[in-house]
Amino acid sequence: MNEYVVGIGAANVDVYGTSEMKIRLHYDHPSIIKTGVGGVTRNILENISRLGVRAKLLSAIGDDIYGDLVREKSCEAGIDMDHIKLVKGGRTSIFMQVMDSNNDMHIALCDMSINKNINTAYIKKNASIIKNAAAVILDPSLPNDVLEYILDNFTEVPIFVDPISDNYAKKIKPYLSKFYCLKPNKTELATLANMKIETDEDLIKAYKRVIKKGVKKLYVSLGKGGCLYTNDDGEIVRAQLKPVENMVNASGAGDSFFATIIYGTVKGFKEESIVNYAMAAGIATIGVKETINPKLSIAYLDKVLKKHIIK
Repeated sequence: MNEYVVGIGAANVDVYGTSEMKIRLHYDHPSIIKTGVGGVTRNILENISRLGVRAKLLSAIGDDIYGDLVREKSCEAGIDMDHIKLVKGGRTSIFMQVMDSNNDMHIALCDMSINKNINTAYIKKNASIIKNAAAVILDPSLPNDVLEYILDNFTEVPIFVDPISDNYAKKIKPYLSKFYCLKPNKTELATLANMKIETDEDLIKAYKRVIKKGVKKLYVSLGKGGCLYTNDDGEIVRAQLKPVENMVNASGAGDSFFATIIYGTVKGFKEESIVNYAMAAGIATIGVKETINPKLSIAYLDKVLKKHIIK
């Protein structure tokens, strides 16, 4: 089968520093510092590849050691990097994160300037790859003209977007009618719906507003509260699993969550199964040091569900 998913967006090197003491401003912290390959779009594709669907990345990297690392590690993970844009003299994206002694993010810095090279000319050159995809993952950090070009010219392909942050949620608000699926958290949903969410009634009102704007499917990540799914047919699924007792690394859970949603959609799973598998993927990721759980598979997620299902 020639079924595959295309991701259009960032690929970068991640630098993680975990403080061994409580974070203090203007202070030198003893820490554990590690590097790896990341980028939200790239990470989602790696998770999809590990689940068993082919993944192709459209992105830009520099001809530097970081670009070499991104290509090498992505290929090892099964991502098709044949159509990546190599920028001569370019500086590959870097994401630098400081984590506190509880293994949660304290602050992050990122240099994504190379993504300016993911322009409309590059998209046009790879149009056939996008048109023949089973699904497209669109990075909201892309320039507006690129977002608009993709949304206007590839309407036959279901487009999936993770708003990622409040700022990007604001950025994509004008395009809601053109997205097949969104995966916001509660704060991002509030931004998309242009309202505060303080109660369950507010939550219902907010997701109805977003669906009314034209989004076909909406998966709202509620953290320990689980996940709420709804669609333009009025179907509603709300589910929750037992939380992880000891969180090892919070980074990457959202990427595996969304990757499993896309995988389940492409494979035609029922929505209840998609929601449960997606939450299980998040739990599986939180429980390991890596940003992406190398054991990720449906069989592995079945084991996670058996352990965390609420009876």
